[in-house]
Parts: sequence; C-alpha cells; structure tokens
Amino acid sequence: MGMSSYVLDNVDKFWDIAENTIGECESLQEFTDKMLKHGDLLAGSGESQYIEDSLYEAWQEKQSKYRESVL
Repeated sequence: MGMSSYVLDNVDKFWDIAENTIGECESLQEFTDKMLKHGDLLAGSGESQYIEDSLYEAWQEKQSKYRESVL
C-alpha cells in the first residue's frame, strides 16, 4: 500500500467515525470534542488544516436533514 493510499484510508476512517459519532451528540461542541480525539487520522492530508471547519459543516448538514425530516 502506498503512502497516499494509507492517508486516504485514514481520512475515510475518520469520516466513518464521524458519521457514527454525530448521532450520539447533542451539540456541535460535543461532536467536535469527540472527533478531535481522532484527528491523528487526518495526518498527512489537507483536511488536517481545517478539521474544525469540516466538522462544523458536517454538523450543519446533520441539523438540516433533521429539520427536513421534522417538517
């Protein structure tokens, strides 16, 4: 496995964890705190530079889908 494949696999693992974790969290802060513990999975990727922004976007998307399902 090449280094870029390893990095991409770890990025995928990070977002798999995020997908499973987001439903357990009641606030963006809780979600961010839990996911920053897995931030090492983003090492070597460009995503490591803007992890909190990406988590915010994921949270907003979750909230948007929730609002749509309630309506």
